[in-house]
Amino acid sequence: MKKITAENHVQPVVVPQKVKKPIGLALQGGGSWGAYTWGVLDVLLASRNISVAQLSGTSAGAINAAIVASALARGSATEARKSLRAFWLRVADPALADLARKIWGPAERSLRQSFGAWLLSSGAVTPYNSNPLGLNPLRAAIEAHVDIDAIRSKSSPALFVTVTNVKTGLPRVISNDAMSIDALLASACVPELFQAVELDGEHYWDGGYCGNPTLWPMIHSGLANDLIVVQLAPEFSAVPTDGQGIRRRVGEIIFNSSLVAEMQAITAMRALAERNADSSHLLAVRMHRIGPPRDELHERGSSTERSRAWLQLLQDEGQLAGKRFLSAHGADVGVRETLDVAKAFSDGNKPKMRVAVKEESYDVDEGLQSANA
Repeated sequence: MKKITAENHVQPVVVPQKVKKPIGLALQGGGSWGAYTWGVLDVLLASRNISVAQLSGTSAGAINAAIVASALARGSATEARKSLRAFWLRVADPALADLARKIWGPAERSLRQSFGAWLLSSGAVTPYNSNPLGLNPLRAAIEAHVDIDAIRSKSSPALFVTVTNVKTGLPRVISNDAMSIDALLASACVPELFQAVELDGEHYWDGGYCGNPTLWPMIHSGLANDLIVVQLAPEFSAVPTDGQGIRRRVGEIIFNSSLVAEMQAITAMRALAERNADSSHLLAVRMHRIGPPRDELHERGSSTERSRAWLQLLQDEGQLAGKRFLSAHGADVGVRETLDVAKAFSDGNKPKMRVAVKEESYDVDEGLQSANA
């Protein structure tokens, strides 16, 4: 008689795949400070808990965003990290420049910046007489790391890039379908260094003058309710007394003013929506922020510094900031806002406005503050 053995059919255990939280990234511009954003992105792209659904960027932020979007369109966050590293190391000065800076130190940097500022302010040098062919060294670097066809494909996260119309002074936001290498060059077109970039018969300069970065397209898209701003402009500064310090601070204020204006508009619209019991999508948006870089870094370098050591330092700082954010607020993404918008983008002085109908003083900022209480 044959012995019959029963076979145990073990059902495989199905482990549910963890759903990543979709986020939007708003990336400020700022020349070489974009290497700080590179560090932040390196950490976020390595996270197993979040996924990038949309990006908005200006200048260096636009280039960073485009590199990430094109790699993600091909399905690889790892490739995005590799491409970011390759791009920033490519635009760095040769290693010999690092040795020269170690020898000459701050004196060399100060002299170079002062002389450059004098030439620009005197009008002796413009991109039209110093570079009549309009050559831009960024073009080849961008072309090597950004796949425009991938960005235009349906698999790409939404991408918004801001440029400034030279003639009208108005911002233009370019999205995936109209994206091009020229659009990215226009967003990073500092007028003292590069000739204006022509797009569709109009000429454009750096988008930082009008939107650094632009937030409203990501808010309206509804692709992600959590928006993380990677801020490069310092929040505070001592009152500068030397010419170079004054010029630097003026530039910081100008290039941060559009972000301040949008954040204040968000606060005002939220207060209005709550007052009217409105179910505005704006109330569902959760704002977060990484940065800005430490104040000490602003004393050590500038947006035009391109030594490999400097860019690597900024990248390291950005990585630390990204890790601190995920450690402190990673669990908050998808749940609650971690940036007090009203407090961070208001100086605390509350203007009084008289409302003729009620014939009484009304504290405008009181309503704005309550929206974020």
